Amino acid sequence: MFLLYRLLRNLIKALASDAAPWQLFLGTFLGTLLGFLPIFPLGYGPSPLALILIALVFILNVHLATVFLFLGVTKLLTQVLHGPALLIGDSLHDMAANCADIPFLNASLWSHTGYLGLTVLGFCFAPLFAILMYRFALYFRLHLRDKLTAKMKAMRAGQIIDKPWLVRPVCWFFGL
Repeated sequence: MFLLYRLLRNLIKALASDAAPWQLFLGTFLGTLLGFLPIFPLGYGPSPLALILIALVFILNVHLATVFLFLGVTKLLTQVLHGPALLIGDSLHDMAANCADIPFLNASLWSHTGYLGLTVLGFCFAPLFAILMYRFALYFRLHLRDKLTAKMKAMRAGQIIDKPWLVRPVCWFFGL
């Protein structure tokens, strides 16, 4: 729980920092995909597709706290969506049979209908989460950050502002 709190706080600090919104976008996108993919399933070895995505995380210089936060959140989400993923994978049984003939996709476990269904869900959720994160980052930077910074400066200068008991923890949490 403490680790999730620290990752969330680092993410919010990233919103307030100089990290570019595209870094947050790609971090969210890749973290969501990694959360839905099997990275190192027991008995199978590492997934080549997941290893390529991990290499992209480091090559593209995305925000790592965003990647780890969305990886963790979507790993928990996969436990909830396991039933629908099996239904999606069963409906794509022919594709799973074709993926069994391609060594790269077979090693990425796309020949298993459950993992194929989770991967399809990951490819559906990743753009959605990434776009929402991008929009939230822009909204925070354009509207909220300046207001919070101004209130914190006024508090430090000794001016009286409304609800100082709320402004101080919020500024601490956002890293301002």
